[in-house]
Amino acid sequence: MEKTKQRLIDKLGKKGFDTEKKVCAIDMQVAFDNGLADELGGILALQKAIKTHSVYAFLMDGVDTKPEKKEAAKHDHDRKTGDGSEAGNSY
Repeated sequence: MEKTKQRLIDKLGKKGFDTEKKVCAIDMQVAFDNGLADELGGILALQKAIKTHSVYAFLMDGVDTKPEKKEAAKHDHDRKTGDGSEAGNSY
């Protein structure tokens, strides 16, 4: 885990932001009032991770690979209608 993220988590905990709900409630005014204005970028990233259920990935700088989308076997113009004629061709 990056030291900056560790410091952010420690600082949030010391200020009383010890649950996901409390962290998500932090806005710019709350951050400023609690001396967290310098950590606003990290707080926003943590809030996003909480909302997307990826806190562990946030802490460990992990990224899941997205599965590749496979092309459809046939395109619309290649399909046939039930009567044997080709769909989309109106001769």
